[in-house]
Amino acid sequence: MRRHLLVTNDFPPKVGGIQSYLWELWRRLPADSVAVYSTPYEGASEFDAAQDFAVSRSREPVLLPTPTVSRRVGRLAEAHGADLVIWDPALPVGHAAPKVGRPYAVVLHGAEVAVPGRLPGTRQLLRRVLRGASLVICAGRYPAAEAERAAGRPLPTVVVPPGVDTARFQPLDSAERASVRDELGLPVDAPLVVSVSRLVPRKGMDTLIRAAARLRDRVPDVVVAIAGSGRDRARLEGLVASTGAPVRLLGRVPDEVLPGLYGAGDVFSMSCRNRWGGLEQEGFGIVFVEAAAAGVPAVAGDSGGSAEAVAHGETGLVVRRPAAPDQVADALA
Repeated sequence: MRRHLLVTNDFPPKVGGIQSYLWELWRRLPADSVAVYSTPYEGASEFDAAQDFAVSRSREPVLLPTPTVSRRVGRLAEAHGADLVIWDPALPVGHAAPKVGRPYAVVLHGAEVAVPGRLPGTRQLLRRVLRGASLVICAGRYPAAEAERAAGRPLPTVVVPPGVDTARFQPLDSAERASVRDELGLPVDAPLVVSVSRLVPRKGMDTLIRAAARLRDRVPDVVVAIAGSGRDRARLEGLVASTGAPVRLLGRVPDEVLPGLYGAGDVFSMSCRNRWGGLEQEGFGIVFVEAAAAGVPAVAGDSGGSAEAVAHGETGLVVRRPAAPDQVADALA
């Protein structure tokens, strides 16, 4: 296998969908072919020491396409013997890729290609990076299509959907479900809808809250538990209070607790939606795949690649109008 260096701002122990995507791929590659260059994060020293492959961290909190970063990446690639440098995201840090002087690839997830690819100023920068890439790794068909739209021509793309550790995410039996619910302060016997997400507008937690208020008329004892943190938290708290929705905002749940939270639910839901005329969309939605691995059906909003993650009528339902609380409530019922 070709030796390569991954350059990214998003690698564990930092938590998130992109971090999970990269980790689930890179931990399965031959250790002697892999090196990673990422940013500092709490617990990184311990995490890096536990890996079989080399992980280097920058001094800067964010990798940007500066001459310093280009030189450092070049030195690391030389030291590792990497004949390919893989950049994630394509912009902004990937703008340094052509300057390093080595064959390169980029990893694309969704918004980081859709947004700059549709804006006049950044479109040209992204086009230059994409057209120079030896390989374009896409988390789904949606970012692949957005990349070719931005590049204005076919690209050497490969679609690699997100992977899930099925040793971690497994269905729970009734006793395990009850135990997890009890530990999280959730009712043991009530119908439970679970969501795991950053609390930002496009994830649609406001629609889920409004849907929960409507759903209570049909399922009186239903409870919705939303795990995650983000800038929308205060607004969502106000919405729960004003609607009286049966919703618990759990905040950030530790990574080791997440598999149990998924498995404790009867349904998983994230009403992701497009915003800003399609500039913001869901790249894929790894949370839907994690829910499926836990044996829990999902209700997804139709946005970007979410319809790839949820097989409508098989692993769950895709709501075509995800901003409509009544439609989300109907799907959950």
